Amino acid sequence: MTSLFSYLHRSLKVTPLEDGQVQVTVNLHADDFIHFIRILDSLIGFVRLVKNKDRMARNIAAYESEESINERKQYKERYHSRIVELFDRYTHQGLDRTSAIKKISADLRKDKHPWSSPDLVRPSLVEVGRGGRPGRAKKIMVQDSPRSN
Repeated sequence: MTSLFSYLHRSLKVTPLEDGQVQVTVNLHADDFIHFIRILDSLIGFVRLVKNKDRMARNIAAYESEESINERKQYKERYHSRIVELFDRYTHQGLDRTSAIKKISADLRKDKHPWSSPDLVRPSLVEVGRGGRPGRAKKIMVQDSPRSN
């Protein structure tokens, strides 16, 4: 196969530099400049694609590693033990479930914990066996007494 840019071989000059680098000099005809730039542009896109795929593969491998999995499990276990301790303390003090969850959420928010939302605390308590049902807390509708005319 003959390269479409075989004329570049004659005009290509490579000069070694320090630190393992090289200087590449190419002499082009003015008419060929735009074609050369398009080739470089497509190569840059290809290199960027390869680098992104490589970085993604490394991130996935790091995420799926045993060490990372164990670290996430330990983080979740510490979170569960903390909310159970707080839940037990607040319910022992006489708070109902909803109020205890709100207090736990407020405590976690003070520490800027990423899982401080009551919508995350509630199912986590169910997951570790602290009563209730998974899902959103239901609002109790209070009916007004009928008005007399």
